[in-house]
Amino acid sequence: MAEVRKSARQVAARKRARTHAAEFRAREDRLEQLAADYFVAADVLDEIDERAEQEIQAVRERAAAERAAKTMELDAVTHTMLSLGVSRKEVADRLGIAVRDVKKGPASPNERVGG
Repeated sequence: MAEVRKSARQVAARKRARTHAAEFRAREDRLEQLAADYFVAADVLDEIDERAEQEIQAVRERAAAERAAKTMELDAVTHTMLSLGVSRKEVADRLGIAVRDVKKGPASPNERVGG
C-alpha cells in the first residue's frame, strides 16, 4: 500500500508539473508574440521615418528649385534697373535691401548685348 501512495503522489506531482509547464509554455508563447509585435511596430516606425525623410528631401529640392527661379527673377529686375543707369546704392535703397544683395550688372549697354 505504500507503493500506491507513492504512485498517487507521483501522478499528482506529474500532473502539477505538466500544468506548470503548460502555463510556462503559454506565457513564453505570449511573450514571444508580444516581442514579435514590438519588432514589427519598430520596423513600421523605421519605414515611416524613412518615408518622411524622402518626402522632406523632395520638398527641399522643390523649394530649392523655386528659390533658384525666384532668385533669377530678382536678379533680372535689379539688372534691368542697373541697365537703366541707376547705381547699385540707389537700387538697394529703392528695394530696401543691402547694396551687397544687388549684383553687379553690365558696365555698359554694349556688354549687355554681347553677353
